[in-house]
Amino acid sequence: MEDKPSLIFKEAKKEEEVVNLSKFDVQAFTDTQDFSWTLDNIKKEVKTGWKLYSVLTDDEIVAAVLVKRDGDILHTKNTPIKMAFQGNGFSHQIKNFYEEEAKKFSNRKVVNYCPVDNFRMIALNESHGYKRTGNAFGINQNIIEWVKVL
Repeated sequence: MEDKPSLIFKEAKKEEEVVNLSKFDVQAFTDTQDFSWTLDNIKKEVKTGWKLYSVLTDDEIVAAVLVKRDGDILHTKNTPIKMAFQGNGFSHQIKNFYEEEAKKFSNRKVVNYCPVDNFRMIALNESHGYKRTGNAFGINQNIIEWVKVL
């Protein structure tokens, strides 16, 4: 039985790291996000309290995640996995990362935001015990909110 590759989550703490992650080809991810993947927009997300992480395997960025703590809630969102890396269990590893981060900081809830048309993410949220809150965001209300109580 072959071991699945594992992911490394590296927080973008320096300006240079944010710039490098902004150059990442978000089109390789496929789905629409809740904001356009530009350096200015990423900086706005970071300025409002979101922590940006590059998700790597073998030194290649395969996704990006953002987390934001608010009281006992950890808010989360991520880009889809690059097409060439889908099917390796990386989305499950990202969900595990969120839950481990929440537990580390005693957050009682994990809230996730995903596009309404991202059926893989919706199925993933359901399989990990997340429930729809009924809240929707974005210009066309195309980002749905999910919550998991830990």
